[in-house]
Amino acid sequence: MSYKQGQIFSFGPNLTPIAAMDAGETIDVVCQDSCGEQIRTEADLLSKVDLDHVNGATGPIEVRGAQPGDTLRVRILDIRVEKEGYVGIEPKLGVLGDRVTEARTRMVPIRNGTAVFSKDVRIPIRPHVGTIGVATGGPNLSTFYPHDHGGNLDTKEIAKGNAVYLPVSQPGAMLALGDIHAIMADGEVCVTGVEILGTVRLRADILPGLAMKRPVVETRESWMALGSAETLDEAARIATADGVDLLARGRGMAWEEAYMLASLVCDLRISQDVDPYRTCKLVIPKAYLSRLPGMAANARRRSRTARRRT
Repeated sequence: MSYKQGQIFSFGPNLTPIAAMDAGETIDVVCQDSCGEQIRTEADLLSKVDLDHVNGATGPIEVRGAQPGDTLRVRILDIRVEKEGYVGIEPKLGVLGDRVTEARTRMVPIRNGTAVFSKDVRIPIRPHVGTIGVATGGPNLSTFYPHDHGGNLDTKEIAKGNAVYLPVSQPGAMLALGDIHAIMADGEVCVTGVEILGTVRLRADILPGLAMKRPVVETRESWMALGSAETLDEAARIATADGVDLLARGRGMAWEEAYMLASLVCDLRISQDVDPYRTCKLVIPKAYLSRLPGMAANARRRSRTARRRT
């Protein structure tokens, strides 16, 4: 099933779905680029886009059966991107925005799995979802913002083969996503990756009672606790606190021990340093935490439910 009609520009506590899916169902979600197709040539500049139509997220999509207190696990099965994207800069935006004197746009063709940045610079693409989230548990937040519900996380590991775990605050979860990047490095320092239209194939599963405070990303090798806040320091503190708590609970060790272990084996990285709120991630190798705390009990609970249904 494919969903492409309808977008939101803010996540709130009372979203109305444009469509519904069953847990475990595979769907395709067609997403616009971050500027809503307002940039088509190098004459189109970030400084000229209509900010009321930027960073739209396709959705919300109700996941039937999801309830507040559950966790929604969204597996990214595939991301297909279009044939051309763009990267742009603008004065006052990005880590070095104070040194940018004029807005510029570069169109970036995608050929044979590579982004053609210039005649002699070709970059293998690794598409990821920049914005993905569910209904908030509190105020409305622009899709520009990352926060506890997800949102504009700009975390490059939300890519094919990986999963993102989101805390459910509204019945049905109300999943929405967009802001596809063909390639982006940690930090997104100039304020854009290669922004591009794309189609995301995903599967959403409900983990009943596995309460989470904030997003977590799962890769083949690690867990990533994500923290977003107004400053990079506070985002780093949130991500570290969540990651240490996962280690302590998952390994059954004292918090002080988990804190010391994290300093030895967990990398603290920047996802993005350019959005209205910054996002950091504490990377926990699966060698030290094989599964999230509560996942084993959750699996047993789902198995008992399945047996009762049969």
